[in-house]
Amino acid sequence: MTMSPPERDPARHWLSRFAVERYPDRLRPEPLDEYAADARPALTAGAAIDEPGASGSRDIVAISIQRAGVIADLLDELAERLRPGVETRPIRSAGDLSGLARELAEDMYRRAT
Repeated sequence: MTMSPPERDPARHWLSRFAVERYPDRLRPEPLDEYAADARPALTAGAAIDEPGASGSRDIVAISIQRAGVIADLLDELAERLRPGVETRPIRSAGDLSGLARELAEDMYRRAT
């Protein structure tokens, strides 16, 4: 069964993904801040691997598959929004997603130094 993608508002929804609902099966736009709330438990689940120094080397930064997945999702969204010809208005959200992205960036900078 093929589900047709719903309309999205770039100011409020992800451009690179949809939320999937069951019963009935359908796709719906995924609000930006909803993803941030859903990502936090995944980051918590990978926390043991995400401890600095978990790799045993200062030259290698080890992160959990959960953290890597969240970072990849954020980069996919950034790539979609930066694609030539894509027009977006200013983001309308509570700031949860930008807060999550900032936390991840600060963590990666901390690990790299």
